[in-house]
Amino acid sequence: MLHDFVAYLKSDRGYHRILEQMRNKYQSLGHLGGTIRLEKLTEAERNVLRSLLRKDFSKKSASFSLELFIAAFEQTRYAGLDFKEVLPLYFDQPLSWTKEVKDLAQKEKADFFKVFTESYQNTAAGFWLSDTLQYKDKAYPIINRHYKKDPRQLSKLLNQVCQGLNKAVASSQKVRLPLFSSQLTRDPHAFDMNREEGRLLLYALCHYYKSAFPRNAEEQMELLYRAGLIYDEVSNYTVCRSIMGYNHNQPHPGYAGFFKSNEPFSLSLWNLSRVDRLTAVCDRVYVFENPTVFSEMAGSLDDLPCSLVCASGNVKVATLILLDLLIKSGSHIYYAGDLDPEGLVIADKLKKRYQESLTLWRFTCADYEKICSSKKIPANRLKKLEKISSVALIDLALKMKDHGYSAYQELLVADYLNDIVKWQNNLA
Repeated sequence: MLHDFVAYLKSDRGYHRILEQMRNKYQSLGHLGGTIRLEKLTEAERNVLRSLLRKDFSKKSASFSLELFIAAFEQTRYAGLDFKEVLPLYFDQPLSWTKEVKDLAQKEKADFFKVFTESYQNTAAGFWLSDTLQYKDKAYPIINRHYKKDPRQLSKLLNQVCQGLNKAVASSQKVRLPLFSSQLTRDPHAFDMNREEGRLLLYALCHYYKSAFPRNAEEQMELLYRAGLIYDEVSNYTVCRSIMGYNHNQPHPGYAGFFKSNEPFSLSLWNLSRVDRLTAVCDRVYVFENPTVFSEMAGSLDDLPCSLVCASGNVKVATLILLDLLIKSGSHIYYAGDLDPEGLVIADKLKKRYQESLTLWRFTCADYEKICSSKKIPANRLKKLEKISSVALIDLALKMKDHGYSAYQELLVADYLNDIVKWQNNLA
């Protein structure tokens, strides 16, 4: 395809002067950018420009962005080809960049970033930026692209991210992300996750906490919450019963009311940020994947004090934070979920996260055989079982893969109920 493209360009004289200027731009700038200006346009050149840029080029001269000219080919069958490979073939000579210009550009770039590393020296932002520039991690391409496009705009962006990082990690106080963004940039959406500022802030926070970059929205929210930034609090909540919250060792009145009435209640990320400690009845909490099972247990155990949590399928950040706080206060988790591939994946992740502080509850082969359905599990779902690594789940995963049918925790309600009554009475 590359040689076909070069042959096509050579066959139309309308491209020749454009490609000459493109080569000159690269030799002087070191990259393909800037503006092309053509005097005394030929008819062939007009036809080329009209076809690609969809504009009228009836005047004697024309100027246009080289980036737009290159981007126009992305709408053709030659999409994806690199002009840095095209130009040497077209002119039959290597594409070079003047060394003096290159050295000067490198010095200018080094001086540009030195301003930031010195300005934020010995701060979280300074350490992050220095390591990013030195090791060229995944944040570097974003920064480098902005530098090539507009250093002044990059200067503004980097200051926002660096100030944001330093402010976030310096305080334990929780703040909503839009308010945090407004205070720093006067734009409540500056650190939204679909913007470069938000993505760079995530990279910076990963560097500070020495954690992997978030793979999904839930992990993004968890990372931000760790830094005191609450994002999308309305849709991120957990439901629980008989959980008591404290702030500076003083009972929180909201938690206390629901605890006293023994009623289930919802907790958003913001509600969780209002307390610094959570406790469970007898330091034990029973977590259910299925909302129906949770509701049934809460109703059946109305007269028995015990702490219950509803994970609602894929565990939300709010649930993880709730469990983190409970474990920090010395509670032990008993987790019960569906006996299907997705249920085992969730259980496996929780076991890896909480280790000895979590017991996998009724995830045995005997439980599976007892409630096994006639619903066949498709092969693509069974493949998920290959990722299970927790010792307590290996036998069940192999059994399920061999048998090939799902089992659902609704049929274990009576067993869960008997277990809780027996255990809580022994603890009392």
